Amino acid sequence: MDQINLLYAQDRQRVHTWVTKLESEGSVPSDFIAPSADKYQKLPPLTAEEKKLTCGNREVNCLSNVRAHRDEVRALLTRQSVRLRHDEELGNYDFDWNDLPPNSFTPYPPYGSTHNMWLTSAALDFVEGKSTSALQQACTNIANLRRLHGHENTLVGTMVNAVRMEAVANVFVHMVSELPVDQQLPDTCAEAFATVGLDDVNLCASMQWEFRVVVGEIDLADRTKKPTRWLNNLIFSKIGTQRQKAAQFGWICSDRAHRQLLDDHRFAVTDFPSEADVFDWLSNASGSVLVFIPQPVYADYLNCQEDAAATLRLVATILWLRQTYGSGKTLAERLPQRPVWMRITDDRGLQLSSDGRSLHMGYHGPGKTGIIDWPLPAGL
Repeated sequence: MDQINLLYAQDRQRVHTWVTKLESEGSVPSDFIAPSADKYQKLPPLTAEEKKLTCGNREVNCLSNVRAHRDEVRALLTRQSVRLRHDEELGNYDFDWNDLPPNSFTPYPPYGSTHNMWLTSAALDFVEGKSTSALQQACTNIANLRRLHGHENTLVGTMVNAVRMEAVANVFVHMVSELPVDQQLPDTCAEAFATVGLDDVNLCASMQWEFRVVVGEIDLADRTKKPTRWLNNLIFSKIGTQRQKAAQFGWICSDRAHRQLLDDHRFAVTDFPSEADVFDWLSNASGSVLVFIPQPVYADYLNCQEDAAATLRLVATILWLRQTYGSGKTLAERLPQRPVWMRITDDRGLQLSSDGRSLHMGYHGPGKTGIIDWPLPAGL
């Protein structure tokens, strides 16, 4: 660990030096920094076929896949034991915080390099009859991802942690669906699916990072203006553009945005501040045009946070339905009686399947159509 810390300190200093050079020269320096890790032997890569053996973030049949290829999966986990250990060791951290200079050229950690080895390992344990170990791993993994998500300051990291958490939750539900209704679950599962709070959806720190990146780009554009383009210089204000951008990014940190996130109401582009007064247009015409170009991607980011929180609520609902099994009421009668914090908005179309064997939930975020049916334990 001491060597890793030393290498990171060296990389961090090199990045700071490079970014300082970028800001002073006004153009991208040719000597782009290469990580210190490039000097060391890389971990054995996963082939395309090996990647298919892992429990991917959009994989809806993870247990079935591992069950059909358990020998290959076991061999893969042995070969990739270092990646597996790295994935598991994320549980030793409370923060996923980027302290490199906020700049669009600053390198990001290779979030996808673990390939969900920890989740794949848990799935293998489950299909080999080690259900307690598998459930323990899955719930610990989710609790860790929730904690890191609440202490994250980049959009990339926030989104990756949210998507990974949804993937683990999906596999966990499939595990639970194959167990007897009265089988005791590990204590860590109560922590993993505790009440949803602001840390589960908050993008404030991440958007503050994004704003600092944008401010740097605006500053760079201002310092590289050409004197001959006097008209463009006249209608562009660096300070005015930064001020208008601050209103957009800062809104995501507002109480209104936080309430909307926790209330599970879908975000639209029109929710973001997008007004400029006459003084903005007179003093910063080109900057105002730049600021108020629609940015639907930010609404998508917020909607994806709601999806992650809705997933936690849905799994908590399934666990609550297990706890209330034997109450004398049918599944259809108990579902509307779940605790208030587990409820989601009507536009998600939560409903019990006609055969009573799964729950169906829709999503707010884009491109999420794969994981919509969540299986229930038999006889629930």
